[in-house]
Amino acid sequence: MSEEESPQRSARPRRRAMAAAVAVGLVTGAVGGMAAHLWWPGKDGGSQPSAAAPAGSRAETVRSAMLAQRRVGVEVRARELGAPDSFHGQARLDLVDADTAKAATHVAYDGGEGHPWYPPEVVLIGDRAAVTPHEAVTGPGSGSDGGYRSEPDATAAAEDDADIHAALETRWLAQPAHIEALLDGATGVRTEQDGGTRTLTGSTPLRVLAADPAIGALYRPYAAARLGGTVRFTLVVTARDLPKSLKTRVPSAADTATGDESFHVTYRDWAEGEPITARPGPTPTPQWTATD
Repeated sequence: MSEEESPQRSARPRRRAMAAAVAVGLVTGAVGGMAAHLWWPGKDGGSQPSAAAPAGSRAETVRSAMLAQRRVGVEVRARELGAPDSFHGQARLDLVDADTAKAATHVAYDGGEGHPWYPPEVVLIGDRAAVTPHEAVTGPGSGSDGGYRSEPDATAAAEDDADIHAALETRWLAQPAHIEALLDGATGVRTEQDGGTRTLTGSTPLRVLAADPAIGALYRPYAAARLGGTVRFTLVVTARDLPKSLKTRVPSAADTATGDESFHVTYRDWAEGEPITARPGPTPTPQWTATD
């Protein structure tokens, strides 16, 4: 069966735009049950209460189900294979509230066929980032701390840092705020039921997504070129209202075969793993160990 609806919601306030995407890649890692332990002063982004969803929100059941589980693993495929700014990889999210997610990711550059990838670990808590180099590039030649660094303003650092940029995009794509912005900003949503699985399809104006305070930075470079465009999405959820996958197609000024750029998020391992936390210490304990 299927149904359609088309109420509108108002656009949210804008915030500072981020630079356009740069060439990055992500590589898979073994999550395990280890917590992230990072060091920096200030809040860890985990003390805020969960914000209430707007009245009549299409996303409320999915949003509530995600926040109840708190932690999730995701696989992300961003843009077309071979595009200079495409990436593929995994991350682990700790959902603080609908607008905030801590994230642990791996970011890698492809050295070409036959060359190993050495992804640093990028962990985001609030707008702070901790970057730990892959074990293969640590040692005497990389300094006593292995090159570990902390960035107090990840959004600003991402303008020149491809690793942090990809980590931010991963978090924006997978967190509940993205699903909420797509569903509640959509001009119409069609729902199809197949057993316990629901598939929701629709389209959301780029200008609405670009104005969203939580995930708008993902869409502002696209809106700058195609403000009148729309983002098409397909969200598949389980009988428990938990996302299984989210696919989006974004109108782009880039020279692609379809004129769009595609993004695909797969969700798994709900409620597994330890929280992503901060604690005092000279260097972080790695979140996981990368695999080839």
